[in-house]
Amino acid sequence: MPVIALPTGRSLDACLGIIEGAGMPSQKLRDAGRNLVVDDGGYRYLLGKPSDIPTLVSQGLAELAFIGSDVTEESDVDLAELVDTGMGRCFMAIAGPPAIAERFGGHASGLMGLRVASKYGRIARRTFESWGAHVKILRLNGSVELAPALGLADCIFDIVQTGSTLKANGLVVVKRTAEVSLRLVANPGALQLRWEALRDAVGAVRNFVIGG
Repeated sequence: MPVIALPTGRSLDACLGIIEGAGMPSQKLRDAGRNLVVDDGGYRYLLGKPSDIPTLVSQGLAELAFIGSDVTEESDVDLAELVDTGMGRCFMAIAGPPAIAERFGGHASGLMGLRVASKYGRIARRTFESWGAHVKILRLNGSVELAPALGLADCIFDIVQTGSTLKANGLVVVKRTAEVSLRLVANPGALQLRWEALRDAVGAVRNFVIGG
């Protein structure tokens, strides 16, 4: 029985659409209610918070998972990416008050000492270090857009979809850094030991994405 982890929240509807489009069983999943473990037509689905999905897969509790590429990169665990579904496209970016843009137009020395608010602490630090800049990362798990207005941070590093929340808080995108989308990932060990059991599911998702 293939075990697939799915993120709760805004990505779940996209996951359900992919599962149904790929011809995998989903009726019980649609009617899961508060159940976090759903057995449906020879598949087992595990529902969890997006930030928990990489752990479920890396620890072998799930063999496959759908998760945003931002979450997998921030988790820093060893997962095999199998399919970019193209769903849920958005991007990661540095945003702040318009005046902060001047510091991003020149040498990395102009970025030294910046206070950056983000829930993506690992990605933010790696991004700035790749530019040769050492900054102070302030980890916030919600309302990061408020940080510059409150004087807590100079800018933020966050995921951007429409940009409306940034605009509402007087912020602009200063630098776009990476594209984000929903990916099908796997436990590397499961691919080696259980490929025969997982092949149909992976192929069905890949064919749906390519055909769609």
